[in-house]
Amino acid sequence: MKMAEQEQEHHVEAPPSMEHIDRTELYTSLPVRIQFLHSFLEFGPEDVAALIAGQKYVKALIPAIVNIVYKKLLKYDITARVFTTRNSRDEGPVSSWASEDSAQIMHRKMFLRWYLTKLNSDCTRMEYWEYLDKVGLMHVGKGRKNPLHVEYVFLGVCLGFIQDAMFEAILSHPRLELYRKIALIKALGKVIWIQNDLMERWHNTDALEFLEEEPIDEDDALKEGYLHGKQMLGDDDASTILGRPIEEATHLMDGMNMGRCPFSGMARPDPAHLERQRAAPSRPAVVNMSGNGLTASDEKKI
Repeated sequence: MKMAEQEQEHHVEAPPSMEHIDRTELYTSLPVRIQFLHSFLEFGPEDVAALIAGQKYVKALIPAIVNIVYKKLLKYDITARVFTTRNSRDEGPVSSWASEDSAQIMHRKMFLRWYLTKLNSDCTRMEYWEYLDKVGLMHVGKGRKNPLHVEYVFLGVCLGFIQDAMFEAILSHPRLELYRKIALIKALGKVIWIQNDLMERWHNTDALEFLEEEPIDEDDALKEGYLHGKQMLGDDDASTILGRPIEEATHLMDGMNMGRCPFSGMARPDPAHLERQRAAPSRPAVVNMSGNGLTASDEKKI
């Protein structure tokens, strides 16, 4: 009795200013999880506006990024073997090794192009985040008839490599204003880290008490790139969830005074140049007196 009274005595309600997050819903409701991630990362209208302004530029980077990602994946036997075994935990003999120009890798490149195009599309719809969650699900042997098991270490490092390539290309652009670079990188970083969470959550052991067996959606399992029987990835590099080019998704601009797209008229980056740039040894930037980490020549370019 005395112990119960002491426990009650020490119970203090959270301050009214503190927002309550229900742990059960955080692990069982995708909308609640997305809302929490958006709130914590402060992903809001300014980020959406930055992504809209940068869509054409990011889209132009996708072919080069796809090529360097697959060069990287085929550099290591532990990642390359998954294209044959479909299971990164399988350490047995491999019947064949995929090459960069093989039909299988060309097919995978097509899906990575579509995925990155999707990542660069309309993030204002819940379907967008549902698909990113499905990307995580499909790499743990669920949600498809032909199971694929890829351990998180490989997914996380691949996502980090993609982020690094995107950020380097954006930061090194000679004609893009610094404040636009910052806005675009901040917004992309938040989206990529949310994708990272939606991959990692299917691999960790947090909240096992809420775990339920995920049923296979027969419509989704038939084809890759579908969600609830609806095509999420396009038929070409320009297609979005809406089945039309990104630049035609005009509802994204509603209520936003964006003015002219800062990337319009810029040259499409050369994939070979991007690969050479990433292969060059990196050197730390000389920090000037303003403390912004830019050299004098960099500031002149901007």
